[in-house]
Amino acid sequence: MKKIMLLIAISAILLLGAVEVSAQGFQYSGEKNTDYKPLPNGDGLMQRLRNRICDTLGICQGGVDLTTINGVLTFDGTNFYIDDIELHFGPTWFIESAESSVDYDNDGELELVYDELQGLVGTEVTVEGHLQSSGWMSVFTINGEIYREPGQPIWASQHQWRWRNKNGPNKP
Repeated sequence: MKKIMLLIAISAILLLGAVEVSAQGFQYSGEKNTDYKPLPNGDGLMQRLRNRICDTLGICQGGVDLTTINGVLTFDGTNFYIDDIELHFGPTWFIESAESSVDYDNDGELELVYDELQGLVGTEVTVEGHLQSSGWMSVFTINGEIYREPGQPIWASQHQWRWRNKNGPNKP
């Protein structure tokens, strides 16, 4: 029952966040809008919501078939990209609050994940990850360094370490 309630709460938070982002900059002019434009990469709103939920919960549809891409890392103020592929490193609250365990930008300091990624903007980067859809990648390695392992991420609050230490070894 707790898992169902947690899943409902996470879905509601993600859905409300997507609605708020979608409503930004909207002005009502009294006319019916018939000029619909798809979101970047042709992904519709429901596809993007599905991708965000899968990325947050660590779900890789169709197994973990990793793809490697390289190119110049760009940032549009919200998301990171290589070419037309939107790169995702976990929920915004995680990358803005978690300290990185690897100095990805080679500036000699371990910083927040967000700051490490900002240090890579404008440079040639190689990432490996799972393509959730045609233009959306959940990233697992950055320049050959492990960012996170495939499977349930630490921000999903169900990490193996927590489970082992809560229940003890060899207990279900």
